[in-house]
Amino acid sequence: MKKRPPEFENAERWLVSYGDMLTLIFAVFVVLYALNLQASKSDARRVAGSMQDSFNTPLDDIPMNRMENGGEEAGKGSQSAVGMGIFNEFTGTSKRKSLRNKAELSTAAVKIVNDEMAKVNLILEERLYGPEKFPSGTGKGVERIVDISPTRSGFKVQLLARHFYGPGEVEIKRSARKDLDAVIEALKTLGRDVRVEGHTDSKPPEGNITNWELSTLRATNIVKYMINRLNFPASKLSAAGYADTKPIASNKTESGKSLNRRVEFHVDYDYSDVTED
Repeated sequence: MKKRPPEFENAERWLVSYGDMLTLIFAVFVVLYALNLQASKSDARRVAGSMQDSFNTPLDDIPMNRMENGGEEAGKGSQSAVGMGIFNEFTGTSKRKSLRNKAELSTAAVKIVNDEMAKVNLILEERLYGPEKFPSGTGKGVERIVDISPTRSGFKVQLLARHFYGPGEVEIKRSARKDLDAVIEALKTLGRDVRVEGHTDSKPPEGNITNWELSTLRATNIVKYMINRLNFPASKLSAAGYADTKPIASNKTESGKSLNRRVEFHVDYDYSDVTED
């Protein structure tokens, strides 16, 4: 019986994958070329900035001294200690870089954000603490009730919840309304959009309520307070509750839990209005 000849083995199958890769690379360059022809300079700059941000900007991390094994003793005597400056923002164990490093922002845009953030900070320092009580960087953050720091879309004002609320309560303490009014009035002078966020620690509240409901009710009640009491434009407000999903400190220590129980006012900027063309 005649033997069947051996099947031919195609040793050049890699060319198929190689051809697909070349096709994808060609498509990428076609898209980039089209953007260069059709998009304005400001659009191209925003696209490039967004791509650079996606690849180069690290995610928000809890500092090492605020992790499970951090505790209250870790980082003692340093700027990274728990509670220093109330709500200091970090990436890893170092402070977050300034907005000046964001590729999509022009010099003029950065100046607007920083100037308005400084304006709000100055108003609150004078109204809440007096001109003789500006932060020195040496006291514990829990002694202060308000902190201001930059974000990727603007800046935020953070409030220590235990000063403004009783345990498990969603209405602002009457004794703390004057302080809340100072914050709202300072933000109102900017005429910007403001997003109010509620945050909790990991401990479930007492009664038939969850941390999701607690954080959301606190945020929405503040929005109603801003509209009804201080005539803040409703079209510029929004509210959100995040429960314990975005901690800024360890929930294994009391000082960490105190920092996680907070309300944040996010001032977000539409950079198409403040960037240079």
